[in-house]
Amino acid sequence: MSLGLFHFFLRLPVLAFRMAGIVRVSNRAKRRFRRELVGSGLPDEIVEELVNYFNPSTPLRETLFRFSRR
Repeated sequence: MSLGLFHFFLRLPVLAFRMAGIVRVSNRAKRRFRRELVGSGLPDEIVEELVNYFNPSTPLRETLFRFSRR
């Protein structure tokens, strides 16, 4: 049992860096999406609404923090 726990702690930094990479890619896509919408000439209010509506991290946050809101 202790060997499995030791293996988990060895893999923990790898998992953390992979999660950070996913967050980084998601934030980059969100910034690029906003930049393209502003570049196409849409008003700022519409851009903000579309960016919030198509935010890729929203479903993940709802899944992760669903139980903490009760």
